[in-house]
Amino acid sequence: MTAGFGTLLNPGQETVQLIDFSSPSFGEVSLHRTETAGGVSGMREVPALSIDAGSSVTLEPGGYHLMLMAPINEIQPGESITIEMHTQDGRSFRFNVPVMRR
Repeated sequence: MTAGFGTLLNPGQETVQLIDFSSPSFGEVSLHRTETAGGVSGMREVPALSIDAGSSVTLEPGGYHLMLMAPINEIQPGESITIEMHTQDGRSFRFNVPVMRR
């Protein structure tokens, strides 16, 4: 599995609620959050991510992140992949992001 990290900025004047994630490079993309309960850290899938107007959310290790599963082809560092994010009100955002080894 591969994880997606970065910062999502909402420069608009209304909250944006992201409800679906996809990529032509992966068979499945889902949003997860790392949580610690009783001293044990684990990931759980999150159905939606709200970004308030004028705010940002960082996708990072130990917090929110995208899980990129079932690659269609082999992905190499230095390449770019496309990530699509879909909102509750029907809008779509498409990002080309670099592949890096962490």
